[in-house]
Amino acid sequence: MTAAVAHTAAAAAEPPPAGLPQPAATVRNPAAAAARRERIALYLERSTQRRAEAEVLERRSRFVSNLRGLSFAVLVIAFISALVADAGEAWIGGAVGALATAVFVFLVWWHARVLSAEDLAWRFWRVNANALARAQDDYTSLGENGAEFHSPGHAFSGDLDVFGPRSLFQFLNVAHTSYGQTALARHLTTLDSYEGIVARQGAVRELVSQLELRQELEAYSLRAANPPGRPPSRSATVLDLDVLIAWAESEPQLSPRRALVWVARILPVLTITALLGSELFDWPVLAWAVPLTLQILLTTRTAAIATRVFSAVSSSPGAFARLRPTLRALEQHPFQAPLLSRLGEVVRGSGRPASEQMRRFENVLGWFELRHNGMIYPLINVLFLWDVHCVVAFEKWQAESGRSLRRWLEALGEWEALSSLAGVAHDNPDFTFPEIVNEPSVFEAEGLGHPLIAAGQRVKNDVLLAGPGSALLVTGSNMSGKSTLLRAMGLSAVMALAGTAVCATRLRVSPLHVHTSMRISDSLAQGVSHFYAELEKLRAVVMAANEKHSVFFLLDEILHGTNSEERQVGARWVLSTLLRAGATGAVSTHDMGLCTLTPELMDHVRTVHLREDVEGERMTFDFKVRPGPVRGGNALRLMRSLGLGVPLLEPGTEAQVS
Repeated sequence: MTAAVAHTAAAAAEPPPAGLPQPAATVRNPAAAAARRERIALYLERSTQRRAEAEVLERRSRFVSNLRGLSFAVLVIAFISALVADAGEAWIGGAVGALATAVFVFLVWWHARVLSAEDLAWRFWRVNANALARAQDDYTSLGENGAEFHSPGHAFSGDLDVFGPRSLFQFLNVAHTSYGQTALARHLTTLDSYEGIVARQGAVRELVSQLELRQELEAYSLRAANPPGRPPSRSATVLDLDVLIAWAESEPQLSPRRALVWVARILPVLTITALLGSELFDWPVLAWAVPLTLQILLTTRTAAIATRVFSAVSSSPGAFARLRPTLRALEQHPFQAPLLSRLGEVVRGSGRPASEQMRRFENVLGWFELRHNGMIYPLINVLFLWDVHCVVAFEKWQAESGRSLRRWLEALGEWEALSSLAGVAHDNPDFTFPEIVNEPSVFEAEGLGHPLIAAGQRVKNDVLLAGPGSALLVTGSNMSGKSTLLRAMGLSAVMALAGTAVCATRLRVSPLHVHTSMRISDSLAQGVSHFYAELEKLRAVVMAANEKHSVFFLLDEILHGTNSEERQVGARWVLSTLLRAGATGAVSTHDMGLCTLTPELMDHVRTVHLREDVEGERMTFDFKVRPGPVRGGNALRLMRSLGLGVPLLEPGTEAQVS
């Protein structure tokens, strides 16, 4: 049996210095390479086009802004002229001022539309620029890497680089809301049922060809586009509407007080009527002073409630408003996959769809934002009880739609996660969708590679595990690629069970509980040594195998923190226990003592190796896996390649140190 390996990401990033082992040349699939070049050309064309559109709109925005300033100056001068002119000529200034005011209002409206179009063009430019970076294997330049989802105690995410710099999350994420990123992280770390995995894969397959829809979803959910040549926006963070959701799901505070609401409706009418009566009919001052005083008291009494509501609804108004066209597009799109159809039903609802409800929210917020105008807001608020009426309007929305807001955003987040999984399938034509089977412990791969290594440097071969209670024992010299083989196997399982395409020409896999023990570190804060930390991971793997079916274990250099004799006894016991429990997976080792188990267990273990080729003092690796155990090591040759004069072992002899 053969197995696949791709060399480490570090080796892929830059070649080793002269004198150190060199990777062997790799051969790319010409068809896949051509398809990848098409993706690069597509994103380059789209990003160039969007940038040109944005720059045209940017120039137009400056032009309209100058006209706005000019019209405002004209209207100010015209009205001042009307005030100081003779009675017979004042109408000229008034007419010019009125015309300038109309022009100014029109220019404000036009400028807002131009600014909105410019912002959207930059957003689509950013989406395609990011896609171009991914297509060119430059995904590590993208900022959102999911580091906040890293959990030191997780069964595999730390060992397989699921989160953090140069991670799987960074490689495929196009979600920009906290709901989308949380959904994506969940799919990458939590095993779903067979039915759930198949349903998610069906949704991802449908979205692969929906490039326009996927890019629209990403563009609107971006917090900021950050155009080139401008300082990064301070608000360029993940969109999180938890404050708004907390308010939306809380109980109304003013609306239930019906007497107060009716008083707030009646008092402004009484006050304004009394003011007009005092001016026109000499009504007494008390006629308007009394209701106005009551309005001041009512404004003061409700100020804290109004401030809390305003803080909640205006926490991310621009970002919230941008989600409306996205929801509208998702409401109207005729999806075929059952999972996508169910998400569409969530945002369409049984009454008014989510996009329409959000438009109502924006309309009320537009009135409430008078609070930002410090010159006229205090007067308008007292005279009309403005805050009270805005809060009551929002609480009506809260009662009708507040409980649905979380569901809308979670559905939108699920779409973002599915879009991320679809994007990696679209942008990597050499990836393929796996066959998910409802059988125990299946893992059969052809052309398996490490997805986080550049396509042109990736080495692929085949991996086949014989089913429950079987293992691959991977031996090899230093730097030959044993750890990367295990990570390639683990990442392919993670991606397959998340529902997306994998870095293989074929993969047949069942729902597997992935457990790893690969990247072990000390914990000074918890007083945990390197060796004890590894024991904790091994204990977790063994317990999982005893409790669950279909455990997929990946153990790298097992028990290398103790002496050779104890290591062999302990490692053989761990592997034997896992196999007897029906688990399947792979173990890498330098220790040939692990290659000898009982004949009964050896029937379920296939030993393979990775090796180096030596020409003089030069070593190269082809990262191919061959049958049988490795013969010898390369530690002494690596020492000599670094200039250390250690003697080499000759076959059948021991090195003599002088």
